Amino acid sequence: MNYAFYLLCLSVYYILAVPEVLFNIDVNDEKLVASFNLFKRPVQFMSSVFYTTFIIYYLGLKTYAYKLYRFFRILVVVYIVVAVLCFLCNFFELPYDPFYNSFSMLLFPLQVYVLVALFRHKVPYSRYIIWGGIIIVVSSAITLVLSIYLNVYHPGSLYANAQSYFPVQVGIMIDMFLFTIALQKKIADNEKALINAAYARQQAIILERERIIADLHDDVGGGLSSIRMMSDLMVHKSNPDTNSSFAQKISLTAKDIAQRMHTIIWSLNAENDTLENFSEYVRQYAVPFFENTGITFKYNHTDLPKGKQISGVLRKNLFLIIKEALHNIIKHSEASQAAIGISMNKNVLSVQVSDNGKGAFHADHPIAIGSGNGMKNMRNRVEEIGGAIHFRSENGLFIHVEVPVV
Repeated sequence: MNYAFYLLCLSVYYILAVPEVLFNIDVNDEKLVASFNLFKRPVQFMSSVFYTTFIIYYLGLKTYAYKLYRFFRILVVVYIVVAVLCFLCNFFELPYDPFYNSFSMLLFPLQVYVLVALFRHKVPYSRYIIWGGIIIVVSSAITLVLSIYLNVYHPGSLYANAQSYFPVQVGIMIDMFLFTIALQKKIADNEKALINAAYARQQAIILERERIIADLHDDVGGGLSSIRMMSDLMVHKSNPDTNSSFAQKISLTAKDIAQRMHTIIWSLNAENDTLENFSEYVRQYAVPFFENTGITFKYNHTDLPKGKQISGVLRKNLFLIIKEALHNIIKHSEASQAAIGISMNKNVLSVQVSDNGKGAFHADHPIAIGSGNGMKNMRNRVEEIGGAIHFRSENGLFIHVEVPVV
């Protein structure tokens, strides 16, 4: 849109600049020429306004080069002010040619500075603007020199004024051609980015489906198979004690399956994708988990930003790491105290699980850090979410998980 207005202003400017050619007027008729000159210079500077605005948004300077963006905004204001001043001076017939010529001469080094700044900041697609700007600066300089030459050596020529504008018109046509190439390239790159984004979303959906299938197979399928086997054994055995034992195991297995299903559904629900929800879910699981175990449990959550988003994959893996650690405390630690701490510091989510049991190197508990399926599963889950996990065995076992959260 800004480039279209820029081209419109240029078209109007050249119509006003060479009226003797387009309208066959007498160049010696000062009143008639003045009517064209009333808008000529204001339109010239308004074309600079639209071209500068076009550069700002086409190159995305606010994102890629904020200082340059601010400079261009100031430049736009200057062009608007000068356009208004030129119109007022023309309207009230005030002589200002020396000031106009001086300002026009200052524009050349300013344009050169803009081109150098664009080159230094290496803004995407700026090379087309740079080359177009170089061509316009050179053609404008040639036009200025040619205009002075024709006015000095051919002062009465009818077409001298029109001929002086020929170099800059050629430069603008080349600039338009370069812009067309740049626009086509940007459109092609945007289409490619959209295709890649659509492909990435499709792959994410496929991976999510595979993850759900794997979770259902591992967490639910295995438990259902166990229930089926124990049910078959109950049918073939008539011993009440054995059947009672199987019934108890089936009940525990069914309870575990229900909890696993709840975790899967919780992780898939996007409404739960906040750090507060994750913290509350962990608390609701851990507090009843330690009831009637003889272990005193303490839960700490500090400095958790409200509304902080975390993905379902991150929530699920962190929860399963905590769950694995809690089960290890119950089964192996012989601890009397356990604690969970969740905190956030500089976009890094920190989770600590600790106990005061016999640690990971006790003679009766020979599970060295880094070995054992439980700890291997923890490491695998941490790697999946791009975090780090640390184990420390001192007056109990301390597990520390750190995960970056953007």
